[in-house]
Amino acid sequence: MAELTVGTPVRPAPPRGLIDDYTRANRAKTLVLLGLAAALVATAGFGLALGPMGIPLSEVVQALVARPLGASWVSAQTENVVWNIRLPRLATAMVAGMGLALGGVILQSLLRNPMASPFTLGIASGASLGAALAIIFGFSAFGVYGIVGNAFLFAMAVSLLILLIGQWKGATPMSLILAGIALMYFFGATTTLLIYFADADATREVMFWSVGSLSRADWESFVFISAALVATLPVFLWKSGDLNRLLLGDETATSLGIAVGPLRIGLMFLVALLVAVTVAFTGGIGFLGLVAPHLARLLIGSDHRFLIPATALIGALLLTLADLVSLHAFESVVLPVGVVTAFIGSPLFIYLILRRRETGGGA
Repeated sequence: MAELTVGTPVRPAPPRGLIDDYTRANRAKTLVLLGLAAALVATAGFGLALGPMGIPLSEVVQALVARPLGASWVSAQTENVVWNIRLPRLATAMVAGMGLALGGVILQSLLRNPMASPFTLGIASGASLGAALAIIFGFSAFGVYGIVGNAFLFAMAVSLLILLIGQWKGATPMSLILAGIALMYFFGATTTLLIYFADADATREVMFWSVGSLSRADWESFVFISAALVATLPVFLWKSGDLNRLLLGDETATSLGIAVGPLRIGLMFLVALLVAVTVAFTGGIGFLGLVAPHLARLLIGSDHRFLIPATALIGALLLTLADLVSLHAFESVVLPVGVVTAFIGSPLFIYLILRRRETGGGA
């Protein structure tokens, strides 16, 4: 038996029951994540099969497997519909939903405010204004890079402005939200003014960004948004422990060794990058960043190790379902997906507010 030196702290082992409860809770959360992933896969399969040209699910699976293998198990028409029409839109919806939802959950944690999201803070509106300026004043001559770059610059500028307001003496999380809402209306009014003086082609192009749509989703948009996710999601997961400690308050987090200021600046920079790239390809799809994190907390709790992936999966699932509604709710009309998310998200968010009030849940 090893001898203890003088002054060696002796920490009692936690009770066995607490360890078992913790293990069971983590196992349950893992099962929830697996269930969400399974629901997303099932929804994706249903979306690939549904359409004017009905394709049996078995043929959808064959078409997905056949092309990488160079086989011809299904007709060329079926393979073309699955790979070149439905799959790019579906894949873009999934990664865009993840990006917007992740932006919401990270902002809510950084600001400790349940109303924070890329839209209520004006980040998405700033990105939309940047895209609109690029379109109207010819930055789009640089192709998609000019639009994405300008959208990112405006989103980053709004993020830095929010951070500066947050450093203002006496600033509260609610004041940040109010400032973000003011910025959102200002950018919206500016975009409307630009549309008023723009030509017909530019007006149609800008309206795409302001409403939010997946009508132009293709493999290029999927690659860009996926690249932004690959660059940001691992960092969010890496910093999940710091985000858990940040929920205890700035002073407590600092005492636990967290550099609160650099953490906020760094993560808000990544949120700006992710939201800017997503909005540049899909336009202003609202409510995902606000609703998805709350749904995830109801299912899985506030531990960011599980909350972050759960929010991403719920965001992808919600936007995929909304896109299916936009495509198939009316036979001859395709609705902008941003309209559908607003119709779904508004009552859902009101329900969440009422439920938290009834249960006495805090922010």
